[in-house]
Amino acid sequence: MAKQNSPIKSETPNELLELEQELTEFNPEVFKGVNPKKKLEILRSFSVTMIQEKSHSGPLPDSESLIQYNSVIPEGADRIMKMAERQQEHRMSIEKRVISSQSQQSGLGQVFGLIIGIVGIASGTYLASIGATTVGGIIAGGTVVSLVSVFVIGKNTQKNKES
Repeated sequence: MAKQNSPIKSETPNELLELEQELTEFNPEVFKGVNPKKKLEILRSFSVTMIQEKSHSGPLPDSESLIQYNSVIPEGADRIMKMAERQQEHRMSIEKRVISSQSQQSGLGQVFGLIIGIVGIASGTYLASIGATTVGGIIAGGTVVSLVSVFVIGKNTQKNKES
């Protein structure tokens, strides 16, 4: 299609030329057999809609949006920045509390495990010393086996979580 002889080029604005180019790129034969006057009429009848989509992740919008917030809300960008800073401080304080709580629970678990172990072994030893050797052996041995298995299972679970 010869662009130099096209009446669109001399009679219409740049938008119509761009529209014609895009249509012919999409389908080179779209205007085949259409006289120049009809082509101009067709191009002028097009309604072009532009859709713009913006997205972001995280607590802060992009810089253009911050500027727009500032123009609508007095000190809007500063307020958004302060809100994000407060949210970050809040999240970090929660994480500190969770870590502290988990550490306390772990320590208490070890103390109670030690107490249970000492009581179980002491009870088994006492029963064995007064003549109930079978029962004493089962209680003391069961306590040791239980504590060792909990320790081993706990370590394996911890390794799986890390990887």
